[in-house]
Amino acid sequence: MLSLSFPLRRLAAAASVLAAVLPAAQAQTPYVPVMKQYGDFVVTRDRHDPLVTLTFRKHGYWPGGAREVVEVRPIKATREGQPMLLAFTKGYTGQGTILIGVQNGEPLMRPISPMQRDSMVRTERDPEWGVPQPGRSEVLLFPRDGRALDTLTGELLWFDVPGSVSGDYAPAMLVSVSPDGRRGAYLTNALTKVGIIVATRDDGVAGVLALPPDTYQRWLKPLSEAASAQAGAAIKAGQGRTDSNRIRRELELAWFGQQFQWKQGKNGLQVTGLGLSSAPPEGNQP
Repeated sequence: MLSLSFPLRRLAAAASVLAAVLPAAQAQTPYVPVMKQYGDFVVTRDRHDPLVTLTFRKHGYWPGGAREVVEVRPIKATREGQPMLLAFTKGYTGQGTILIGVQNGEPLMRPISPMQRDSMVRTERDPEWGVPQPGRSEVLLFPRDGRALDTLTGELLWFDVPGSVSGDYAPAMLVSVSPDGRRGAYLTNALTKVGIIVATRDDGVAGVLALPPDTYQRWLKPLSEAASAQAGAAIKAGQGRTDSNRIRRELELAWFGQQFQWKQGKNGLQVTGLGLSSAPPEGNQP
């Protein structure tokens, strides 16, 4: 039987030792949390923690006093050379969906979609991040909250419309923002009587449009039924979005985007669709 020479035996022994030590060394390699940097903001996520930590210029930042930050997303807008961020904060100190921007060298937050305490668990499971407006993805619509966010400028938008425009069952829901950002279109639905209101930023209603009497039965009722069916299926499956009101709102936003558009007229931008066009209220010229 051939035997290994002394140098070869030493080499084989060293290889065996290395093979035994290497897995142990690899197993002891410390875990490094995932860190993402947005300007002077740093977001850190640990694989054992569902929450993230947020720092600004190496100092911990808890927006609005919220200790539970679930996720942070940058938008295109900047303030003082720093990117603006969308974040969702939960728990009893949570603010819901917030916008973070730097002012005078310090990060400041503004609520976009506040937590609903009566449905906190549902909101935490499915945070509000806004729905991109059809044809204008840079605008995020928050229909439950009656406002929108222009992600290019970081400006929060809401409009001078009478009555309540926030909540699951608000009589008027923001469905579109005009190309110049100065007007918003609201879909109204009172006892199946459906219409559109065009509201300005500061000067009240600039246009109204009464939709055909069969609009609810023909268009909106099927959307509501589809939303209920989708939520019911998700509940049975134990996964997916289960808030039928939220699904319904998003279906109505998509429907509005398919059927209506903004058009410049002698009275400024108005909404047209289904062969109809909004017009200033009688005796009111904005």
